[in-house]
Amino acid sequence: MNILSLLNNVSYNLSSIAHCTLGKEWNYENIISPFSRLYLITEGEAHMLIGDKSLKLKKGYLYLVPSFIQCTYKCPKYMEQYYATFSIKLADGLNIYQLFNFINEIKAEPHHFSFFNKLYDLNKGMHLPTGNPNVYQKRMKLGINKNKISDAGNILKSAGLLDLLISDFISTPKMNLESEVHNRISHSIKYIHSNIQRNITIGQLASLCHLSPDHYTRKFKELTYQTPLDYINKQRIEKALLLLDTSSKPIGEIADLCGFSCPTNFGKVFKKYIHQSPRDYKNSINFKNEYQL
Repeated sequence: MNILSLLNNVSYNLSSIAHCTLGKEWNYENIISPFSRLYLITEGEAHMLIGDKSLKLKKGYLYLVPSFIQCTYKCPKYMEQYYATFSIKLADGLNIYQLFNFINEIKAEPHHFSFFNKLYDLNKGMHLPTGNPNVYQKRMKLGINKNKISDAGNILKSAGLLDLLISDFISTPKMNLESEVHNRISHSIKYIHSNIQRNITIGQLASLCHLSPDHYTRKFKELTYQTPLDYINKQRIEKALLLLDTSSKPIGEIADLCGFSCPTNFGKVFKKYIHQSPRDYKNSINFKNEYQL
């Protein structure tokens, strides 16, 4: 796997964009979204916790929030912003945030305002149905662009503008694929993404790389800073979060689609990463939806 070739095949799909005014109602805790988000602050200020990183959202700055990272939002008084929500896809289902380190905040230059305004002009009417992320994530489908096929030019232009905006947030590569053995590990990562719904064993992955299971595990951790099992489980939980957020499928079916042998095992792994059971997570979304609607 060559990182540069992956970047040449990256694709974006815009799901919403708008300019809005926010007040004290913008106060949400521990939100995990399957969408990436960009915020361009035009007036006022607010606060955001991205993972364990605290940020003050300031006028004239641009912010990137990666998908599947826990966030808390708080606006003490008043803020105006442009926002965009979107998906980023690489070949074989890989995640760009696993390949590169990203910064979350940059000072907006004139060209950033120009790009965001153009993106907004191309996609008017694609605002979120509500400001509450617990509600709009349930109403939205990942990767659906609301433009018609006849607007193919706008779709391509929008993807290009997102590419220009996102590129300024990329920092350093997370994975060093220069060695031959690391390249073999990277191919096993593609196998994981392509077969996430199936039973995947360390022995299978090691065999793909012509390595012993112990040697494979060491090299995998050297490349990704996590064990193969931890990596697999995180990918499965991300898929489960997406399905819980954007579908009405029962938990047992979601467990099966995400490669878990039984709902009990799914519940244990889900709680390890999300700190609540799949049912509690699903019920909390449904309760907030009904309350807001």
